[in-house]
Amino acid sequence: MKKKPAFIRWGLLTFAATAVLAACGSAEATDEDAAASNPDAETVVVGTGNAYQPFVYLDENGELDGYDVAVLKAVDEKLDQYDFEYESMDFKNILTSLSADKVQLAAHNYAYNDERGAKYLYGEEAYNNYAHHIAADESTGQVYQSLDDLKGKKVFASPASEVANILETYNAENDDAIEIVYSEVNGELLVSGLQNGTADAAILTKFDVDKYNEQFDINLQASDEALKTAGIYYVFQQGDEELQTAVDGAIKELREEGALSELSVEILGADYTE
Repeated sequence: MKKKPAFIRWGLLTFAATAVLAACGSAEATDEDAAASNPDAETVVVGTGNAYQPFVYLDENGELDGYDVAVLKAVDEKLDQYDFEYESMDFKNILTSLSADKVQLAAHNYAYNDERGAKYLYGEEAYNNYAHHIAADESTGQVYQSLDDLKGKKVFASPASEVANILETYNAENDDAIEIVYSEVNGELLVSGLQNGTADAAILTKFDVDKYNEQFDINLQASDEALKTAGIYYVFQQGDEELQTAVDGAIKELREEGALSELSVEILGADYTE
C-alpha cells in the first residue's frame, strides 16, 4: 500500500521533544518522497467522462470528481506498481479510446453486455450495483411498467450505453417496436425532453429518478419493478489480465474493509455496493 506520512507524538520534556520532532521530520520526508513517485510504477491512463454527476464529473474547479473516480483513487493507493492518470472525454469516446490504446482502463458506470464483452475485458469485482427503471414525467399521465408498454413510444438512450443495449435487444425481437431517441442528454435537458415530448420515457436508475425529482422539483414516475439489475465494473483492454486482477483485488479489499460502502454512502447517499 502506498505510504502515508506518519504522525509522531512528542513528550513534555523540551530536550526529548526536540529529538523526537527532528526524527519525525526526517521520517516524514522519507515517507513523502516514497509516496510522491515510484520510478518503477507503470502509468495507467484512465478514460472517463465529465458530465455524469455524482459518478464522474468536473467540479467547480474543473477537476474530475465523483464516485467512480473516488473508488479508483482508493484502488491506486493500494497498488504501488501503478500510477493512475485521468483523461475526461465524451462518453461515446471512452471505449473507442480503449480500443485505440489511448487509455488502458475505462471508467463510466459500465454494466456488462455481450457486445462489449466480446471486445473488452471486464473486471470481475463490481464496485457498484444499480437497477434500471422506466421513467416518465407525471404531467404526461403515463406510467410504464414494462418494455411492452413502450411499443410505439420514443425512449431516450445514450449511444453504446447499457440502456441502448436493453432497447436494441428488445427491438431485435419485436420488429423495432420502440423508437430509440439516441442522445447524450441528462439532467435538465433530459427532464425537459420528457416534459415537452422529445421522448415519452427514459430508462434510469432509481438513484437518478430520485435525484432529478429533488433537483428539479418534478415528479418522474418510475416503474415498480426494475427492468434489469446490473453490477458495475471497470473495463480493460483484452489480454490485460494483470491490470484487471490487480484492480479487482484492490476493490475486494476495499469492500472487506468497509471503505467501498463508506464511499457509496458519502457520495451517492446510500450503499449501492451490495
